[in-house]
Amino acid sequence: MYPSTLQDRIKLALDKSGLTKTDLWKGCGVSSGTVTTWVKGPNQTISGVNLMNAAKLLGVNPDWLATGRGDMSSTKGSVSMFDDESTYIEISNQSRSKSIKGIKLSLTWIREKAAGANPNQLNIVFMDDDSMSPTLTQGDFIIINSNIRKFSKDGIYIINSNAGSFIKRIQKLLDGTYLIKSDNPSYEPQSIKALDLSKINIAGKAVSIWAEKSV
Repeated sequence: MYPSTLQDRIKLALDKSGLTKTDLWKGCGVSSGTVTTWVKGPNQTISGVNLMNAAKLLGVNPDWLATGRGDMSSTKGSVSMFDDESTYIEISNQSRSKSIKGIKLSLTWIREKAAGANPNQLNIVFMDDDSMSPTLTQGDFIIINSNIRKFSKDGIYIINSNAGSFIKRIQKLLDGTYLIKSDNPSYEPQSIKALDLSKINIAGKAVSIWAEKSV
């Protein structure tokens, strides 16, 4: 019988890996309070970038960590992460599709689109609201480089906060301040100073975007 709660699964994974909760929150790029929330209650969940980062750090299967299903091991019965010609990238938001676990991409494509990125640090997240419309719509998916944990240049970033994970554009302005905005003008932008930007928990930067099309 598998551990029935996220709390139990994280505790088991921490014990087997020899890591601490401090290692987990620092390694995932989240606050200590976020990890405390994961391990304190029976009804907590984990998904998206946080799920993939935690699973990689703990060395466990992300589907097992999120739901308790399947093997705990990240390697037993899994698809090879990469071979000579291609790399396998797992879906970060498992709840979007129970049947799709990941996609294979040409390493040549990755070198062109994400120069210098480690394939193991590429994840996929799904757009689940209209905040980035028309650039992104609900159902579109984004390949992100989760190794980028701070602002480098204008682009679309994944931002973690106590309120959840957000997909936003960060833009540097001429006066040295930064604008965190949605491409949908219905959402209010937020202007912040450079010092405040350094306090924001960036979990990755968009490398490429695919639009979902009905046929």
